[in-house]
Amino acid sequence: MKKILFLSVALFSFSAFSADISTKKMMIRGVDKITGHVSTVEATVGQSLEFGTLTIFPEKCLTKPQEEMPENAAFFRVFEKDYEEKKSIVFNGWMFSSNPALSAMEHPRYDIWLLHCINEEASSLLVLPEKISQEHDLNLIAEDDNPALSEEEKEHTEEIKNQQ
Repeated sequence: MKKILFLSVALFSFSAFSADISTKKMMIRGVDKITGHVSTVEATVGQSLEFGTLTIFPEKCLTKPQEEMPENAAFFRVFEKDYEEKKSIVFNGWMFSSNPALSAMEHPRYDIWLLHCINEEASSLLVLPEKISQEHDLNLIAEDDNPALSEEEKEHTEEIKNQQ
């Protein structure tokens, strides 16, 4: 009887979780600790990108469905070129947006972390902020000097303010 009860509880608890959604694009942020330069870029799975002396190769990006707790995970391989143009691997593993320190790239000069995976199917269902502000004449909360905003987000915020 105990085995049947345990088995039924286990089956119901596993069925409550949805499958992860694999995406092709993601937003990552990198910082050069020496210069203080922060870059937020959109990366595509399977396409490498350069950040300083690093070559970042994103291999997979997984996100949860909208009805679940937000979580994003991406698998990266990060290589660094030395002064002789030889590449050595400096990171190979998963990064998590909810807890970047859990699996962080340890490098003396650069920090890189995953912000979120871009689910293009789900984003087409969302109402864009400019539509909300135009329809309801809402004031934007984000300020131009907010360090969490990328340059593109700051420009977008400025455009919306100018339209009001």
